Amino acid sequence: MDHVSLLVHGEALLDGLDLQIFTGEIMGLIAGRDRGYDQLIRLVCQNIPISFGRVWYDGRTVNSYSHSDGTANRVYVIGQKSHLVEGLSVVDNLFVLRKGFRKYFINERVLREQAEAFFKENQIQVDLRGRVSALTPLERCLVELGKALLMGCRLVVVDNPGNFLSQYELTRFQEMLRLVRENGVSVLYIGNHHQELFRIADRLSLFFDGRVVKVFEQDEMTDEGIAPYIRDWVVPGRGTDPEQEDGVLHFHSVYTKDLHGLGFVLHRAECLTLLDMDNRIAGDVLALLTGEAGCQKGRITLEHEPYTRERAEDYLKAGIAVIPKDCTEVLLYKERSYMENLTFLLDRKLEKSILPGRFLRSVKREYGGRIGKIINSASVAGLPLEEQIALVYYRVMLFNPRVLVCVQPLAKGDMVVRLKILALLREIVQAGTAVLIITANVSDTLMVSDRLLVVEGGACTAVYEKDGFDQVDW
Repeated sequence: MDHVSLLVHGEALLDGLDLQIFTGEIMGLIAGRDRGYDQLIRLVCQNIPISFGRVWYDGRTVNSYSHSDGTANRVYVIGQKSHLVEGLSVVDNLFVLRKGFRKYFINERVLREQAEAFFKENQIQVDLRGRVSALTPLERCLVELGKALLMGCRLVVVDNPGNFLSQYELTRFQEMLRLVRENGVSVLYIGNHHQELFRIADRLSLFFDGRVVKVFEQDEMTDEGIAPYIRDWVVPGRGTDPEQEDGVLHFHSVYTKDLHGLGFVLHRAECLTLLDMDNRIAGDVLALLTGEAGCQKGRITLEHEPYTRERAEDYLKAGIAVIPKDCTEVLLYKERSYMENLTFLLDRKLEKSILPGRFLRSVKREYGGRIGKIINSASVAGLPLEEQIALVYYRVMLFNPRVLVCVQPLAKGDMVVRLKILALLREIVQAGTAVLIITANVSDTLMVSDRLLVVEGGACTAVYEKDGFDQVDW
């Protein structure tokens, strides 16, 4: 891409963008802001009209400011949303649904033998006889990678795999990407955290406000090398260790379907991250804390009192708040006003069905200065993602729970959004709330974490204190 600009309603979503990916190269890309991010991926895949510049693919001009024909490039995107049809077999997805497949009578045995030979040649290990619906996240990505190769794609876009693959799965998938690179296939690998990209990329592009502001060569991909470009992305308020007092939340060798003796103590005003290497425990932990399930073995205590299933059914009253992965879709009433969403939990806290006007006026005075004019919004549906996510965390601040549980809090949003989330989490911790983060990829969560517990097979296998984070190669 050479000096590519894309104007939409007068706004430059891509602004003089220069991006070059070589044959057989893994180009990393980290976005400082989401502005222009979706348009960049779309433009890589399809030759949509652009305002300025030119685009080359596989050695020839495919798009320019003077002519855009809307054709698709041979590019495949592997992201959180699957492009496979779950009700069909893997073989059907690989061949029958492929563009250009024109057979009327299908010999499934022949197709399976061809697929097995192809996957063996490319060292991709997947059960081709099964249904797509039975695939693990890693197997689904490998099938999509195989489909991309069968389609003759010379470029594969991998969009934030750390958001939906466990640490083990991510490592395995990265190994496969290195193998296809050796066969001349290029990869645009988009990630949230520079350390993840350092491990996989041959070069790294820093994308910010519609342009690439810096390309890091191999010898420049160090914490010291990137520091001058992200010095403004610092999470304020990073404090010292919380006072090590008695635990607020304690899991005593808890067993469920996916927990096998999970044990940990969460202290007051502490941020503890559980790194789920298998990407399986979040559902069970939330079910235990919200009363949807009980312990098969072991027990849970909250401030030294038994946290039974009956008590957990009213977890808000017990002082536990939960922010799930898709928090804006689950926790916000999009057609309600900002103030209605912000004060949604106050009735539980104050035990009042109707909040007095003086309480609402007090909240508006307290939060209006930091939120700004949008606090008067009659609906939150049209607010930017950053403001919707912040609203969820402001609501938690107002509720002031004993324990806050966050599931993959950094799964959505650009770098600026994620750093705002981290700053709000630190503020919540400093107010005395104990924060438990459950994630399959530590990413930037270590910036606010006081301890890190590695969970494998449903049990803790390693513990790292804050001063030991830099000694671990993630």
